[in-house]
Amino acid sequence: MSDLPPLRKRSEAGALYKRRAETEALIQACRDLSFEQLCDRAEISARTHSEYIPSEVLVYFLRQTKTHNSDTQFGALYQLLQTRIKRLCPQSEIRLGEKDGAIAHLLDLQEFVLDDFAERVMRDRQIYDETLDGFEVAFDHMIARRKHDAMRKMYRRDKPTAQLEYDEDGEISVEVEEALTRLNPASNSIEDEITYRFQLQQAIDTLPEDERRVINMIFAEIPSESKDPEVQTISKLLGCGPQTVRNRRDRAVEKLQKMLGTEVKNVS
Repeated sequence: MSDLPPLRKRSEAGALYKRRAETEALIQACRDLSFEQLCDRAEISARTHSEYIPSEVLVYFLRQTKTHNSDTQFGALYQLLQTRIKRLCPQSEIRLGEKDGAIAHLLDLQEFVLDDFAERVMRDRQIYDETLDGFEVAFDHMIARRKHDAMRKMYRRDKPTAQLEYDEDGEISVEVEEALTRLNPASNSIEDEITYRFQLQQAIDTLPEDERRVINMIFAEIPSESKDPEVQTISKLLGCGPQTVRNRRDRAVEKLQKMLGTEVKNVS
């Protein structure tokens, strides 16, 4: 009987997710490797190679790093998985043309999938995240699903106000995700980078609704006010004056700075 910790997510029928037998066998075998040997083998990209390590195995070991609090090992494994995601989801940029008053916007599918995976990983390091279980069962399938979800979300967005709200699953809008790279302070490690991104996301999520909406709109590069009556502004969308917008912005920024212990830039 396997001594690996069982997965916790259940299917719609109520059955627990289970790793494939070959995945568990390879995890057991890789336990005998040093971490350096594991990483060396994980660099092998040819699936037909006799020493190729499937991504499901790497996800297992990535999740285990939180039990021994090794940021170095976490960073190395995360980068290896990030490289594999990029191979599965080549960078592409798609533009939606204006139609029925819709705003044209760009969506980088690769960035969406990478951010989605990073969010799940960071959540799992804080508290067990069942949504990451699928990546230990069928990694490629999960990446394909996220690509599909990215396309679906892109086509679902049409009105300026719709794209500024949180999705029903609590995710921040793509515009805010894109803005995170501009807000992220210089860092030397992948751990620092993705930790900051999701600390910021969590901090924004705690703001009062009026302040959160202002921050989201600023990140989406909607102007606070404009002399052009045809331009959509934060003031018009929220039905308040420019000074009220500035007051909410300043309160939100002050709170974010205190929560993050850093300076939040590009929000004025």
